[in-house]
Amino acid sequence: MDRIFTGLDIGNGEIKIVVVSAGKTSNTDDNKYYVLTTTSVKTNGLKKNTIYDDKKLKSSLLGALKITEEKIGMKIKEVILTLPANRASMTMESGLVNIKGETVSGRDIDAVIKDTVEDTYDDTRELVSCLPISFTVDDEASVINPLQERGDKLFLKAVVATSPKEEIYPFINIVRSVGVNITDIIYNTQADYYTVATKELDRKMGAIINIGADITSVGVFNKGIMIKNSYIPVGSSSVDKDIAFVYKVDLKEAKKLKESFALTSARYADNNDSIAVETKENKKITINQMQISEVIESRIKEILKLAKNEINRLTKREISYIIVVGGISELAGFNYVVEETLGRNASCFNMNEIGARHNKYTSAFGSCKYFDKKCTLREKDINMFDLDEIDNFISPKKKNINNDTMTNRFFGHFFDN
Repeated sequence: MDRIFTGLDIGNGEIKIVVVSAGKTSNTDDNKYYVLTTTSVKTNGLKKNTIYDDKKLKSSLLGALKITEEKIGMKIKEVILTLPANRASMTMESGLVNIKGETVSGRDIDAVIKDTVEDTYDDTRELVSCLPISFTVDDEASVINPLQERGDKLFLKAVVATSPKEEIYPFINIVRSVGVNITDIIYNTQADYYTVATKELDRKMGAIINIGADITSVGVFNKGIMIKNSYIPVGSSSVDKDIAFVYKVDLKEAKKLKESFALTSARYADNNDSIAVETKENKKITINQMQISEVIESRIKEILKLAKNEINRLTKREISYIIVVGGISELAGFNYVVEETLGRNASCFNMNEIGARHNKYTSAFGSCKYFDKKCTLREKDINMFDLDEIDNFISPKKKNINNDTMTNRFFGHFFDN
C-alpha cells in the first residue's frame, strides 16, 4: 500500500498544504509521487517569518486544515512542517558505529546518524536535519545508500543543520496547538530542492531562490545538500505595494492587476492594451499594460539582484545553476527577467505535478519527498493516515460510482494507465 504524507508550509503570504501518495513504480526503484490534494489560504498573524498574533495564525491554519480534510474526507493528524532558515547553522560532521548484523540495516543508519549529531549543538538550538553526504562501510568506497552492504563498521559524513529554538518553536507550538503532530521538520529552501532535484543537479553546485510574500530565501547547494543560506527582507508583497502606490489603488486591486493583467517583462507587454480601474479616491483611471509591467519588472530585478549578491557572498565557488521558485514566479514573462538578470544558467522552475501545478507549492511538496526518501533510507514504513480510515474512505460500500477514480488516485494506478 502506498504511503500518504502531508506537507505543511506556513508562509508569510499563504499557508500551503499538500497531501502526497508515495509508492514504487513497476519498472524502477525510484518512488513515484502523486498529489492527492492541495490547499492554500491567506496567512494572518505572520509577517517576515515572525508571529505577531497567535490567534490569527491559528485561525488561518485551522481554516487550511478544514478545507484539506473536507477534500480528502480524512482527518489530518500529522504533518511534515517546513521552517524558515533565518539563523540556521550548517556544519560538516561525521559519525562511526559498529554494524549490528552481517549487512547494513536501517537500524545501523539510525545509529550512525545519532552518533553524527551527538554533541554538535547546545541547548539553545534544535536539530532540523542531518543530511548524509556519503556512507563508508569499512574501508570500501563511499556510497550514497549503504543498505545491505556487508561489513563491520559504518562511517557517515553529513551536514547537520540546527536553528535557535526561539526561532522555530513558535511555529511548532502553533501547529501542535491545533491538535496536529509534527512528524518531521525541514527548512523551506531544503524542501524546495527536493521538488526541483534531478540526478544532474545532484552532481552540481548551485543555488535556489524562493521569493516569498515578504522574505526571499537563498540557499546554496552542493550535490543536493544545502551548505549555506541567507534571506532578504523583501518579497512579492513589495510588487503589490509598488502598484498600489503608483496607481493609488488598494492592495487587493494591485494584486489582481499583477496576476491577471500585467506581465513581468515589459518587453513582451502590449502598449495598446489597457484596463480601466477605480482608485481609492473613487477616480476612474486607465492602466497601460506596458507601463504597469515596467513597475513590476523593476522590483523583480531588484529582488533578483539582491539574491545574486547574497549567493556571491555565500560562496566564491562556481555556480552551475540558479533556480527561482515562489508563487510570483508564475507571472507571465517571469523567466525572461530571471535569465536577463541572473544569466543563462538561471531559470524559473515550472511546477508541473498534476494536482499542484503552481510554484507556491514547491516547499510543501518537497517536504513530502524529503520525508519519504528519509524513511526509505532508514527502512521505516510510515503512513500519516490510519490504514482503516483509508480503507473506509475508499470502500465501495460507502462510496458512489466515483470511488474507483479515488482508489486509483490513492494507489498510483490512475496516472499509469
